[in-house]
Amino acid sequence: MKTIITALFLTLFCSLASKAQTNMVYGEMHSIFLETPKDWVRATHQQLPYFIKPDKSDVSEDTYMYVYGLDYSFQPEADEWIEANNISMVEAFPDIKIESLNLKFDNIVNEGYLTGNYTIVTYEYPNKKKEALLAIECRNTIATVVLAAKDAAEFDSYLNAFIELVESLKILNTVLKEE
Repeated sequence: MKTIITALFLTLFCSLASKAQTNMVYGEMHSIFLETPKDWVRATHQQLPYFIKPDKSDVSEDTYMYVYGLDYSFQPEADEWIEANNISMVEAFPDIKIESLNLKFDNIVNEGYLTGNYTIVTYEYPNKKKEALLAIECRNTIATVVLAAKDAAEFDSYLNAFIELVESLKILNTVLKEE
């Protein structure tokens, strides 16, 4: 009986561990655990470790989401980070429209590695492509979540998936051990 319980425990542990690894973004100072929204699938991207697209054949190449963490040797501030990003966007795309997006996330609180601060903006490019950028302030990381779509209508149709993705986030401090 003890052998059966041990085997079941190991099987459960291995299946949970394999699932967690497929939905994890990590860096030197952070680990981000997340769930892929319903009807979205992982896609490959050369520079982004977690990049997903809608599970539809007729979706635009401009429609995707990704999660990424940027580590710093100091505690970055989400508002300042977004402001610097906005300046860069205006320099690169003078006709870009930048607006705030008012969403509330109960899982982003001042606890553990999180500071509880976050900022969300939208960018509408001259070619009508629309993006939402969420910057989450952590002790040494800015975690970003991006939703991009070919236009405002497609953006609106995928906004709930963006919210679902953000609500599944768990961000932890990572301590690397030197050998």
